[in-house]
Amino acid sequence: MTPTDTPESFDERSILLQMLRYSQETAVGKVRGLSQELARTAPLPTSPKMSPANILNHLRWVEWSWIHEDLYGKTRTQEPATGSSFGEGSVLPLEDVIRLYEEQAAATLEVFAEVDLDMLMQGTLSDHPLTARWILQHLIEETARHNGHLDILREMADGSVG
Repeated sequence: MTPTDTPESFDERSILLQMLRYSQETAVGKVRGLSQELARTAPLPTSPKMSPANILNHLRWVEWSWIHEDLYGKTRTQEPATGSSFGEGSVLPLEDVIRLYEEQAAATLEVFAEVDLDMLMQGTLSDHPLTARWILQHLIEETARHNGHLDILREMADGSVG
């Protein structure tokens, strides 16, 4: 099924959740189908960890962190295996990177389907009273921004566009 950014209904939550889902599905689509080697290739000499697998893995940890540490204020209980969300994608098998991201993406959508969007975050990241709504919108922005990177990296890897 081709990802779509059009929600089934047009209330605020439905729109925001569909935009996040669309961005998440697009990220997976840009990585899926690459060989292990191409998924781990970082073609930019100035960004040696900027590979498709590392970006997707980074997005997983970004979502995890914003929900657990920032929204709910929990102490970090998990770390990327390499200590870096941008390095772990280079050691995990690509199918694991994709599966783990899809699991986190589903969990993220589940949280934001239920949470009060006006809830103030419990973490201490910011001196500003950030809300769940802001975090959700930030995750949309973060994922969409990295989708631009994935789009370019995929084209460089195997010529796929679109």
